[in-house]
Amino acid sequence: MRLLENTLSRFVESGQIAGCAAKVIRGGETLFEGSFGYADREAQIKMSGDTIFPIASMSKVVTVVGIMRLYEQGLFRMWDAVSEFLPGFKNPTVALEKPDGSYEIVPAKGEVTMRQLFTMTSGVPYAGSDTAAARIQNEKGDEYLAAHGGVMPDTQTYCNLVGQLPLAFEPGERWMYGFSIDVLGAVIEVLSGQRLGEYLKQHIFDPLGMADTGFFVPEEKQARIARLYRINEGMEPQKRDYPARTPVFESGGGGLFSTVADYSRFAQMLLRGGTLDGERILGRKTVDLIATDHLTRAQQATHSWDTQRGYGYGLGVRVMANPEIAGINGSVGEWGWDGAFGNWFCVDPKEDLTCVYLTTNLPGDHYRFIPRLMASMYASLD
Repeated sequence: MRLLENTLSRFVESGQIAGCAAKVIRGGETLFEGSFGYADREAQIKMSGDTIFPIASMSKVVTVVGIMRLYEQGLFRMWDAVSEFLPGFKNPTVALEKPDGSYEIVPAKGEVTMRQLFTMTSGVPYAGSDTAAARIQNEKGDEYLAAHGGVMPDTQTYCNLVGQLPLAFEPGERWMYGFSIDVLGAVIEVLSGQRLGEYLKQHIFDPLGMADTGFFVPEEKQARIARLYRINEGMEPQKRDYPARTPVFESGGGGLFSTVADYSRFAQMLLRGGTLDGERILGRKTVDLIATDHLTRAQQATHSWDTQRGYGYGLGVRVMANPEIAGINGSVGEWGWDGAFGNWFCVDPKEDLTCVYLTTNLPGDHYRFIPRLMASMYASLD
């Protein structure tokens, strides 16, 4: 895969990113594995095969797999109200925005469902997004931290508090990337009786041999964490401040650390229909359900990110529907997700292929890099 190697090298040599690592597996054989640039430019620590990355929203797919194990056990249905598990979501409201910038809080017409959390159609925002509901969430979060000495609440407490805040729109009305998968992480805790990190370790990480994946990085591994760099103007290193023990709030939507090797095993499990090396994590039909486009036509009309052009959206994952619209020389049915720091992975059943790409960018600027990576990767296939 000389084309892919050249492309990733160019990302670093051109000064666009500090470093990256990637692994491509096809037909069970490693086609490409490489590390480029620096995990820490200031300390002159090069990227390597065991570099640990904060993977941000690539955590979401892990959480989805975790909760779908509970779906297989019959512990919830897709159309169940979230309030059956998290009472904070009972009697939701909506922050209706007006043309003058003000808003009105009104009762929602229906409750948020589990399916809407999976598909990002719940109306539960991220605090940083540009909606009245997000601004309210941000304000209430600041108030909570001020009242509790800056200490975050635990996962269930926090998600129940979020459930009491107004939604950005009526549940199911449209697609909006938000806090939904974190809420699913809290539901995992309710249904399993375990902390989210403990549950994922027992049922996913340990069976797959993902020894460097979790919500914290032990002290003896901290030096292996790649530093984040703000890349808008120059290459500004960010402060290294990562948990060395279990955090109070475990973010199923964005809190995991992992390596290219670990996450490649996770991706291969998905490609193989939920089983890898004799360890069954999910059933084949459950993986098919995750990787199916679930959006209605109206919801798809609001699924408008540049990086989602040509894709539908499944259960926490993008799903390729129209490569010609995406401008990608890839496959219909390719699926996966990415993370805020430029990270990205794909599962391509048609080509029997997975790719994991981890990097350290702020912002991620996926549309600047990922189409180039995909073009080189797919052009290299026989």
